[in-house]
Amino acid sequence: MNRNWNDFKSLHGNIAGAREAFEDACETLYRKKHPENHVSQVKVKQGDGGIDIFIGELGVEPITVIQCKFFLESFGASQQSQIRESFNTAINSDKYELKEWILCIPRVIDIDENTWWFKWKHRKLKEHSKEVSFIKLTNGNQLIDLLKELDLYNQVFKIDDSLKITEIHNAIVPKKVEIKISTNPQTILFNHYTKKNEHYYLERENDINFNKTLKISNIWLFGKSGAGKTALVNRNLTQSQIKYCFCDLSPTTITNSNDVLIEILVNIEEEFNKERNLNEKNVLKQISQILCENDSKEIVIVIDELSVSDENIIKNIASDLIKLVTHFSNQSTKDELKFVISTISNPMDIIKNKSKASDFFQYICCDSWDKYIAELFDILSNSIGLDIEESKDLILQSSENSPRILKNIFRKIITSDNTSPKTIANLVTLTIEETVS
Repeated sequence: MNRNWNDFKSLHGNIAGAREAFEDACETLYRKKHPENHVSQVKVKQGDGGIDIFIGELGVEPITVIQCKFFLESFGASQQSQIRESFNTAINSDKYELKEWILCIPRVIDIDENTWWFKWKHRKLKEHSKEVSFIKLTNGNQLIDLLKELDLYNQVFKIDDSLKITEIHNAIVPKKVEIKISTNPQTILFNHYTKKNEHYYLERENDINFNKTLKISNIWLFGKSGAGKTALVNRNLTQSQIKYCFCDLSPTTITNSNDVLIEILVNIEEEFNKERNLNEKNVLKQISQILCENDSKEIVIVIDELSVSDENIIKNIASDLIKLVTHFSNQSTKDELKFVISTISNPMDIIKNKSKASDFFQYICCDSWDKYIAELFDILSNSIGLDIEESKDLILQSSENSPRILKNIFRKIITSDNTSPKTIANLVTLTIEETVS
């Protein structure tokens, strides 16, 4: 029996469970690989120095830090931001001296992702005057090879347990008809849009409005979490073949507006392969200078996942973003460069100078799913091959016009491998409880 990291996630229920188990698996692997050294995880708490696992005697000698990131489906802007933040925390820690830094992930990265990794790695090696072996990446295939080499594969992937459970199950439980799915459910029930998801994307009036508006103005998208703002942006820019720089703020700890501006600056530096002017201390001006120097004819700067609960902080961020767009517009003649900002908050509630903002932005609300959610249900159920029409009204009512909740219900049904109305009713209740919690 061979298993991969997708199976590993299923064994542990969800991404959260798999993430914790992945770190345990990496500790087990490195402990057996380095039996002569102390190998340990570090209990998570604020100020832990950016350590998941370390090799060596902490406080006595330089240590190797193992950073475990369960990046299974994506290795985009969000994941890259997390890598930068983790490495910076480790290299700048005053609690220990860093001997080497190893990133462990369960996926194999593609050519564009490799390009980003090696550019970032060598930039950091140069910045800190380190040898090439100081930063390493161990991907999913390498981890499986190591687990097999160290005779840990069956233990980590629970092969023996599964064989025993299957044997007992087959002996006492009659077989049931499995749900047959010709297409990978992850492709159908996507969270992050790519071209392969187009067949399962439901185009709405908002999509048409977005494309028309972007030709003449910057855009401020807003709407509740799970309404599909990020998918809308990725889909329409991809379909229009418009180059874009995606500034994903989801992994960023935001305590003030400057945290947001710095993250935008870092993303823009990487996208355009340009460095900020260190003589200029104003971050807004640093960002604007790089954008003014870019050679791209048409590009969109996307500022996504701007979710902040503190009202004063979100208002200050909105004010600074308006200043950024205003300053760039005053300094540049590049009409082809546009900004797209995405927030949960309604911009009318957080923008102080509304008249100034209206000179530069058009607003699009993404909450309008009431007349589309039933059509999305049909697309998903037909694509997966689920005969659940009897439970359709319950599922639609419970999804509360949220595509995220609807897809989560479908994931539960697929996992259960049972489409009886009673089972679906229980799964719907469980999904809503998990969403609320």
